[in-house]
Amino acid sequence: MNIVNTPSKYSVLIVADDEELCGILKSALAQRMNVTVCAGVNKAYTLIETHCFDLMIVDLLLPDGSGIDVLTFAKRRDEFAEVLIIAGNATLESAAAAINLGAASYLIKPFPMPDLLASVDKMIASRLFHLRSLKMMRQSDNMAPVVKGHINDITSLYYFTSKLMLSLEIAEVMRITLEEVNSRVGAGFCSVGVKLLGYNEIYSMPAAGELDKGQLSQFFADHWNSAFSYFDKEKFTAGGIELYTYKGRLGGTVCLSGLKCVSYPLVVIGKTVGSMSVWISPDKEIEQSINQYLYILTSVISPVIEHVYLDLQMRFQAKTDNLTGIANHRQFFEALEREIARANRRKNSFSLVLLDIDNFKSINDTYGHQVGDGVIIDVAQRLTANIRTGDVASRYGGEEFSLILPDTAEGGALTLTDRICKDVAAAPFVSPKAAFTYTASFGLAVYDGNNPISKDVLISKADKALYQSKHNGKNRVTVSGKEADET
Repeated sequence: MNIVNTPSKYSVLIVADDEELCGILKSALAQRMNVTVCAGVNKAYTLIETHCFDLMIVDLLLPDGSGIDVLTFAKRRDEFAEVLIIAGNATLESAAAAINLGAASYLIKPFPMPDLLASVDKMIASRLFHLRSLKMMRQSDNMAPVVKGHINDITSLYYFTSKLMLSLEIAEVMRITLEEVNSRVGAGFCSVGVKLLGYNEIYSMPAAGELDKGQLSQFFADHWNSAFSYFDKEKFTAGGIELYTYKGRLGGTVCLSGLKCVSYPLVVIGKTVGSMSVWISPDKEIEQSINQYLYILTSVISPVIEHVYLDLQMRFQAKTDNLTGIANHRQFFEALEREIARANRRKNSFSLVLLDIDNFKSINDTYGHQVGDGVIIDVAQRLTANIRTGDVASRYGGEEFSLILPDTAEGGALTLTDRICKDVAAAPFVSPKAAFTYTASFGLAVYDGNNPISKDVLISKADKALYQSKHNGKNRVTVSGKEADET
């Protein structure tokens, strides 16, 4: 059935207070289906109560509430309603919340109209699939049990895959997967272990209650070969494998004692990248039909898991300096903008430090560029060894670096920067080709959330202070506004 060519059978509700946007959406959809428009949450509630809408396009921010409220209300009325959330200033949290509550998709304004129409087509197809499945299940009393069970499995896999494909992060993919497995098996708890692209992680969720990480860690160590033989056990006991846990449904406790493991490998193009482990009572066996379902499930999630880890790696590489492994120029600006916004909101201070290796051209000319690269790496290592968790060290460009020190006023920033300056000069750089001491010059500027300035002005202040350090003899720290002093 070609549903795209049957406009009169489908109705869509657009909930947004932007008249121009509503006009554009209505114009794009009116020839294909019946369109109703409203501007707020309360009006949407009334329309949803009195009409049957197949699709809804809902703005996240509304005058009298949130698009999430409309989504929740619509799903309570009709669990198969297809809802598309649109947003201008989206966060990962809002997107995850919408998807977890059953949103079909999530678009960021401004979005290309073909993207919206493609989402609408998918929503129509999904709506039709749901209604057909529901009708078939209502007529399933006369079906043979094996046929009825197979239809249930197909429908469950469809719902699971649809939700999985909308997930934005590894943690969310794992949560959705573990919830599905727990619901099918009724295990004590389930785990997914991944060894891929340098990542070594185990995610676990009980059917009910919470898992104690300490007890779980010891339990895994005692049952290692049952579930995680592809991992290095010594690495796990040394803390080299990350362990994550989720809460199960409310009510109930988790007893690890005596549980046995049924393991399903995660395989991508013939290579095992992890496993899904189901921990059940020793006197329990997994039914053949559920066992087959779980094997199919692992074949679905394996490429998805590979994809999200590849995406994580690419995002990390896009923000990381290839030579030093610390943040690059792009991530520096993102972190700086984020810290300025936070300081403005909280009315507090943070500090920015720019530093430059002294006489770096001479080092390159004397010892060669390989040694010069070694010095750059050495500076990065000395920076990361001295800064705190939460501070951001980045390679600003060439032989120049930057430090963002959150919640740090001038006194604390000066103490830390002076310590780094002395640490750089104290111990020589040593490589197979050369050994020598070198120094660096520093410029420090403080941002005051009570007196906002642009990031360009802040960088200029730190840069002028750095220039003054160079001018006054190098190997020193200068604070912006005190350039005449030798700090």
